[in-house]
Amino acid sequence: MAEEATILFNVNNSPHVRHKDTTSGIMFRVCLALAPALIWAVLVFGWRALVPIVASVAACVVTESIIMWWRGRPNSISDGSAIVTGLLLAAVSPSNLPWWAAALGGVFAIAIAKQAFGGLGHNIWNPALLARAFLQVSMPDRMMSGDWPHLGVAGNWARNLSYDLSGTFAAIAERIRGSADAVTQAGTAIMNDGGVEVVTGATVMARMHQPAAAQIVDAAGNVSFGVPAALNQSWATVFNTWFGNEGGSLGEVSAILLIVGGLYLIAKNIVKWDIPVFYIATVAVLGFVLPHPYKVGDITAYTAWFNGPWLVHVGGGGLMLGAFFMATDMVTKPLTTKGRRIFAVGCGCITIMIRLFAGYPEGVCYAILFMNTCVPFIDSMTKPKVFGKAEAVAAAAAKAKAGK
Repeated sequence: MAEEATILFNVNNSPHVRHKDTTSGIMFRVCLALAPALIWAVLVFGWRALVPIVASVAACVVTESIIMWWRGRPNSISDGSAIVTGLLLAAVSPSNLPWWAAALGGVFAIAIAKQAFGGLGHNIWNPALLARAFLQVSMPDRMMSGDWPHLGVAGNWARNLSYDLSGTFAAIAERIRGSADAVTQAGTAIMNDGGVEVVTGATVMARMHQPAAAQIVDAAGNVSFGVPAALNQSWATVFNTWFGNEGGSLGEVSAILLIVGGLYLIAKNIVKWDIPVFYIATVAVLGFVLPHPYKVGDITAYTAWFNGPWLVHVGGGGLMLGAFFMATDMVTKPLTTKGRRIFAVGCGCITIMIRLFAGYPEGVCYAILFMNTCVPFIDSMTKPKVFGKAEAVAAAAAKAKAGK
């Protein structure tokens, strides 16, 4: 009798299909992608911008260690998720945020927004954004981003680059349309004054809602008011928002560097391209199409349709940071391709609605948090069809019916 062959089965726990990427490796790449924008923020805002960065990261790491020890779980600091949360929280914070406020935000992000739901992979909302919303509600005066980036060693360089570029494009536009851009010329004259060292004031998103002050008198003597300067989308305003010459949070100071970091993450397949593209495109289209409200005395006036400052909407505020680093969070985004795109369009619609009509200058944080809440519903509505399941159910029902 022939000897029977022995087959050995090696049974292991799932997952059975593995990828070379690890959690720590992914988090390291996210930190690397975010580093240029944060380093630039420190250079243009000054060294005090390191305070919220260090405080938030330290608070996140310490809080994670304490909670994992208290729960009797292995310390998860090595996976880098707490560091990423701290950096993202610092990126959505102003440069003058006190250290204790940044630390409080870090504790909230880890203890409430992450560990209270079971830790990494179980949280419903993006921890950094939820902590930012908590700080905004509890201490709005501390979260105001009034300082402009003229304190650091690169602040004047960023200012001059922005206005040199804006002057070049304004001259080209003047030749095309045959009229000077008065807003750009006035801004360039003021900002190129060598005596200016520190400028404080509202961010470009807030200035869109400021009352119009300039009177315009036509040839017949009729008096009207011009729209706020930020709604004119002058080249000066555009380049300020894209090249780091506007006030705001640390992560808002350079849209260009955020795009570079985001493209790096897409190239490394850490994030999918569809969420940033659909999010940014939605804000750009709606920001161009919709009329923008502004105050003329006690009256609310509106700009014309299809004339909105879409370049300012895209480059200003926290859109680039949110589109590339927040909305693409692996835990809080939808799982399906169709779901991700619905999610991104929803984020864009809510962002522009808040910016225009909610009386709040920025909408990225709350838009992403709201859409995070909708992710389970989006997943359930966009899950792919399981082939054979309906037929199997029908066959089982027919068999049960025949057996009666």
